[in-house]
Amino acid sequence: MLRRLCGLLYEALVIVAVILVVVALYSFFTVAFPAIGLHRPVLLGLCFMVLAGYFVYSWMHGQTLAMRAWRMRIADAKGSTPGLGQSCLRFVLCWVWVAPPLALTAFFHPYIDSFASVISVSSAVTLAWIAIWAALGNLQPQKQFWHDVIAGTRLVSTEPDSPTR
Repeated sequence: MLRRLCGLLYEALVIVAVILVVVALYSFFTVAFPAIGLHRPVLLGLCFMVLAGYFVYSWMHGQTLAMRAWRMRIADAKGSTPGLGQSCLRFVLCWVWVAPPLALTAFFHPYIDSFASVISVSSAVTLAWIAIWAALGNLQPQKQFWHDVIAGTRLVSTEPDSPTR
């Protein structure tokens, strides 16, 4: 469980870097070409598509960057890498990790008086939700997270076997 959560934290850093690149390119094009008229929904859709591409492509090839670093790979029930459909389903289901607290924060945003408070509340609610969601994985006999159970995927170790003496 700890390795998976550390991998999740590592993955969050990768996601932040990817999103920063997308936002930088978006900002460049909206400043350089103001007639394009790109708006926030376009940026959010673009970020979603880039993240979907990164994860689906990586999972179809077995590992994301964080999974390689933490010696894990994604597998289907037969032990092979998941296909396009399974990877897309897993991507959508993975949003359960962050979508509920973000939706809750968006709902209560008008009632929170400062931006710093919004960030504090959003961070606290998101971290609490992630802790609860991760703990629910312990209810599974194989200690899988629920998005993997529903998608028919699982994380497997790529740790080399230790040599015997």
